[in-house]
Amino acid sequence: MARFNQGLIKEMRVVLYPNVNSYEDMEEAFKATIEYYINYDPQERFNGKTAGQVRREAKDNPENIISYPIKQDKRYKNFWKKIDEKKNQLA
Repeated sequence: MARFNQGLIKEMRVVLYPNVNSYEDMEEAFKATIEYYINYDPQERFNGKTAGQVRREAKDNPENIISYPIKQDKRYKNFWKKIDEKKNQLA
């Protein structure tokens, strides 16, 4: 099963399908958004490939799986930097 960043998917859904009026519409909008994310959204971390392309390549050639590093989010870096600063102040 694929793993997604919930916030990203929610934001994409709002942009792609802004007019949702029922639970059924919302369910279809999320399904379509996930489909878009997997098959049509080229990602910088995959060198412009979609997540679906990367998965198919890995499945078709399991002996030669390419590793794509995950870029660390600046927000997390800044959060942990502040935590370390507070620890140093208390020491």
